[in-house]
Amino acid sequence: MASTASTGVETATTVPPQNPTVRQRVNDFCTFVYNSEEGSVLGRTGKSWAQIGIFYLIYYSCLSAFFAGMMAIFYQTLDWNYPRLQGPDTLLKQNPGLGFRPIPDVQTTLVRFVKADASTYSPYTDHIQAYLEYYENQNLGPQDGGTVADCDSVTGRRPEKDWDKACRFDLTANLGADCVKQQTFGFDDGMPCILLKLNKIFDWQPESYTNNTVPAEIADIWEPYHITVKCEGENPSDVDNIGPIEYYPQGGFHFKYFPFLNQQVYRSPLVMARFIKPMPGVLIMVQCKAYARNIRHNVLEKAGMVHFELMVD
Repeated sequence: MASTASTGVETATTVPPQNPTVRQRVNDFCTFVYNSEEGSVLGRTGKSWAQIGIFYLIYYSCLSAFFAGMMAIFYQTLDWNYPRLQGPDTLLKQNPGLGFRPIPDVQTTLVRFVKADASTYSPYTDHIQAYLEYYENQNLGPQDGGTVADCDSVTGRRPEKDWDKACRFDLTANLGADCVKQQTFGFDDGMPCILLKLNKIFDWQPESYTNNTVPAEIADIWEPYHITVKCEGENPSDVDNIGPIEYYPQGGFHFKYFPFLNQQVYRSPLVMARFIKPMPGVLIMVQCKAYARNIRHNVLEKAGMVHFELMVD
């Protein structure tokens, strides 16, 4: 009789590894910070720390010396009185842009206020006044032998020998009696005065029109030796709503304030555009342009012009 032998198979059981306890983790970290057996700190011996310290000291010293050398060479090429890039190489390409005030909020170009409500227009008047204080507190020094020239009698261009001094821009004489702080720059009457200025371009001079070359759109307001300024509505509806506009000074930016040669206490000439009867409760798109023979206008680049919106409630 055959007997069958049964074979028993043993199954191996795998014991999962145990997670280190918090105490073990703390001990491991303390050992990493300082290992007394190996004499190491943060995994490095004193010799290793010295080697890597010397390496980075030399590396960053050489890097600093290289940077300082490049800066020294760069500053040797600069003139503190004259910009390195001039003429067509500048960002403005010898074509000044036009700016305006007030802009109490740089995120918007809308000038909106309620007539006779000071709480709505005070941010605008405060911003204009703050800008004009830059002209009022000039500390220009004595007129005779000082750093500023008396240009009240100049009717054309100034001779080149006088370009080292800046012309004083007299706010009272140039910006009119209605566009002053005492009259709230016209905002209280619903006839706001908007301040316009040209960007400064080193050694740039405006070129004058002649009687035969004056553009038709400014023929009625153009004056010789002036950069004429004209504001108008952008769209036909804006033209109907914008109303008449007065300019102070009437001719615009006089040639006697140019060129800008980084003269001490130089102040750019200003023009106030006073909107006499803007249609109330209507948003008006306004576009102001500066006119000279060498000022080109480009809507996309905002060259020679500026855009803002006006709304009087």
